[in-house]
Amino acid sequence: MQAVANCSLTFSGFLTLSTLLQMDTANTQAASANVRLRWNYRPDSDLYIIYTAGQRFASLVAANPPQYYENRFAIKFTYSWRP
Repeated sequence: MQAVANCSLTFSGFLTLSTLLQMDTANTQAASANVRLRWNYRPDSDLYIIYTAGQRFASLVAANPPQYYENRFAIKFTYSWRP
């Protein structure tokens, strides 16, 4: 079983913030959140700033604490070579 929530905010045609929340209880029983900021600074060229946080559970029962947490931060830069 999986639950997903997605939200996107567009500040302008060049700046977008999107979030994704997921919970998977089938195998690993994981919960995670992803926040992505995208800036399109010129046509076909983007800068992404991405933060991901999540945890995996032994069980969803409150008596079983999370097994571990994971946090990731990434920056992705794309550039188009066309004039």
